[in-house]
Amino acid sequence: MIELLFLLGFTLHNLEEAIWLPAWSKHASRFHPEVKRNEFHFAVLTVTIIGYLITFFHLVNSHAVVHYAFYGFILMMSLNVVFPHLVATIVLRRYSPGLLTGLFLNLPFGVFLIRDGLSKGIVLLYLFGSAMVLSAVFILLINMLFKTAGKIIDPY
Repeated sequence: MIELLFLLGFTLHNLEEAIWLPAWSKHASRFHPEVKRNEFHFAVLTVTIIGYLITFFHLVNSHAVVHYAFYGFILMMSLNVVFPHLVATIVLRRYSPGLLTGLFLNLPFGVFLIRDGLSKGIVLLYLFGSAMVLSAVFILLINMLFKTAGKIIDPY
């Protein structure tokens, strides 16, 4: 199942970010506020779990909303390769953690899955709408997770 390969790529992408993004964030203030390692690990773990849950529900549920959430998530993660990773690497002239796993895993698997979804009747307009909604939700969620982790993990 290509969905499981995408999850593997997604996980490796998040691991690459978890290892190197906190240190990278010290030099990337135009693109990313500096994050503490523990706060970032908490946020990336939570986001990874959500990605697994969205994929699980897609695989076991036939409701259209679930499928659009899944394909919107896939499109969001595919676009994540370009912005911020590729753009940040070019503008900062410094490798953005997550770019390689995004380019070689998330993007190819994502394109394959989106093409498959479109061939199964996913409507392009709704796909873009779900990706936009999920992007906004994930951005807000990540910011909330950083703050929550700061209070729980690094309270001082």
